[in-house]
Amino acid sequence: MDEVEYVERAGAVGRAFSPAAPIMDRDLFAGRKSQLRTLTGVAAQRGQHALIYGERGVGKTSLARVTQNLLPDSVVAPYYVCNSEDSFKSIWTGVFEQIPILTQEGRMGFGHSARRVLQSGTDLLPGRVTPHSVVRVLAMLCESVSIVVLIDEFDRPRDQRVRTLIADTIKILADRSIEATVVLVGVADTVDELVSEHASIQRSLVQVQMPRMTDEELREIVRRGVRALSMQAQPKFVDAVAEMSQGLPHYTHLLGQYGTTRALEAGRELVKRADFEDALTDALDAASQSVRERYHRATQSNRETLYKEVLLACAVAEKDDLGSFGAPDVREKLRLITGKAYDIPAFAVHLKNFSSEGSRGGILQRIGTSRRFRYRFRDPLLPPYIVIKGRIEKLV
Repeated sequence: MDEVEYVERAGAVGRAFSPAAPIMDRDLFAGRKSQLRTLTGVAAQRGQHALIYGERGVGKTSLARVTQNLLPDSVVAPYYVCNSEDSFKSIWTGVFEQIPILTQEGRMGFGHSARRVLQSGTDLLPGRVTPHSVVRVLAMLCESVSIVVLIDEFDRPRDQRVRTLIADTIKILADRSIEATVVLVGVADTVDELVSEHASIQRSLVQVQMPRMTDEELREIVRRGVRALSMQAQPKFVDAVAEMSQGLPHYTHLLGQYGTTRALEAGRELVKRADFEDALTDALDAASQSVRERYHRATQSNRETLYKEVLLACAVAEKDDLGSFGAPDVREKLRLITGKAYDIPAFAVHLKNFSSEGSRGGILQRIGTSRRFRYRFRDPLLPPYIVIKGRIEKLV
């Protein structure tokens, strides 16, 4: 393979595996069939709206983007990504900027035809933007076109009134049966965390929960990516990537990308199990500085401690549907990692420090009541990093 061909193939790897950006291509989008079916059905039904929710890193944005691209050409689908400073007005201004409208402007003089002028839906908004004014604009626009509005990162605006006003807007749209659909996307464990103001809108708000992906869905991501490159992968490589990803497609794409790149560098069309080990090293080197710093602060010590081992045990502990685990789950994994049987009091202070506001804190969130505490990682992308780190350091 000459240098030009290698560069072209390497670029194709970046398109087939996308750890840093959402998937846009339906052919590369694996799994989530029921969620995708639900969303396309919502978009086609008058008076229905949707909320996509789940923890960070499970592929909510990819699902929303693929849904957007599957809509018919006759549907206008503006996509707005919120930030922490957004207000109700700024969100809808950003939405309507993406909806073009054509108007006719008459010309003076005999025989002159009208001129068509391109504007945006923003021109229809009044100075003071309210749920009722937004609905009026949507109703006017829907006289000529169907609209599906996708609002991502809905959990980010700090102004809590945003959620109330968006809920009001959805309620009015549903009550008036206007042919405009709103799809909200946000990080949350429950619907109430994002939209709790109107219990009445829940009958018109389809809830699309995004759990972590199954191992088979993750394996399909790898298979599709490799097929798109006209390559093959050993089943053991595919299985290892799925297991290490812990249900998070980000790591599947990351390890798939590095594994196939290693194969290309070796001049092979087959991605081998050995490429997985090299991919782990590459993934560790590519980890963000913030992840590295959090791990370092949590585990650093000038003397022999169990901080690395306990944190690793937390990362591999059996978890429930909300990603939480208890001290007994940690105890069993700690025994397997260290070869010693530790009682819970031996590492209780470690769990306390990981979930406190101290120098080692901020890693875990403690939930529940005393003697029945459960824990979960604040950043779901951190546990796979911890496992990869432990694997490289031969702790597991």
